[in-house]
Amino acid sequence: MTLPVRFSEDVKQVSELKTRSAEIIGQIRRTRRPVLLTRRGRGVAVLLDVDEYERLVERQAFLDAIEEGAKAAATRDLHSHEKAVAILDTFGGDVG
Repeated sequence: MTLPVRFSEDVKQVSELKTRSAEIIGQIRRTRRPVLLTRRGRGVAVLLDVDEYERLVERQAFLDAIEEGAKAAATRDLHSHEKAVAILDTFGGDVG
């Protein structure tokens, strides 16, 4: 779970990344908080721990699948029970 950004610690200028990259990466891994990189006072990038990034990508894929399913249900574009069981069986679980 991403912890809230601490602006006093987690906002860095791009030039700091160039000179203190190992320290900044260590901070990200230790605190599990993202670091916001700025250039001329404006945010330009966010650095995340790789585990946190993967969690966010997986969560977004799950939310996208839910949205797609809700849209299909709203338009009645649904599979039969048998087809749904066959699809679920491809995931390796026994549902039928």
